[in-house]
Amino acid sequence: MGMTGKVLRDVALIGSIALGTAYAAIHKDKIYEYFGMTVSVTRTDSAVPMAEQSAEAALPMTAIKGVAVSIPKNKRDGQYWTSARVNNGTVNFLVDTGASSIALTPEDARRAGIKMNELVYDVPISTAAGQNIAAAVNLKSVSVGPITLRNVRAIIVPEGLSTSLLGMTFLGELQKVEATPHALILRL
Repeated sequence: MGMTGKVLRDVALIGSIALGTAYAAIHKDKIYEYFGMTVSVTRTDSAVPMAEQSAEAALPMTAIKGVAVSIPKNKRDGQYWTSARVNNGTVNFLVDTGASSIALTPEDARRAGIKMNELVYDVPISTAAGQNIAAAVNLKSVSVGPITLRNVRAIIVPEGLSTSLLGMTFLGELQKVEATPHALILRL
């Protein structure tokens, strides 16, 4: 093969790689869907609990290297707040590594489509506010940015919980949870 043949072969190879990359970029949603991943990573609501929301701009949630998410530290309270898709609803969570389970308020449980009249409150729990009782549930799915877990255990706390907590039944299934000075990195 002469020099011209080698150049043409290299051009064809580079062109094929470029076309494949362009195709993948254009159809990334379909590719992610095929592998069971989501790509929606921009949060449109504030990371502050509903009671504290103001006209302040929403904090961005960004994907990092595929199946990971960065949750910015809230400048007002120093906590990590995130919005998550729970079943068919959206819930604002305080990310709490000290909570052994996802804990939902009754309002957020309703938002997630849980039938409140079918719950059995028989799980004793200890909180910062003291002893309480909760109802155990299995959530079909919980999605924080591109990270989706299925069949996640959670509890519904009927009173005494002002905001829902994203606890260890979600966080403990992740490969890594890392706090940086400005963000919390969740990696599946």
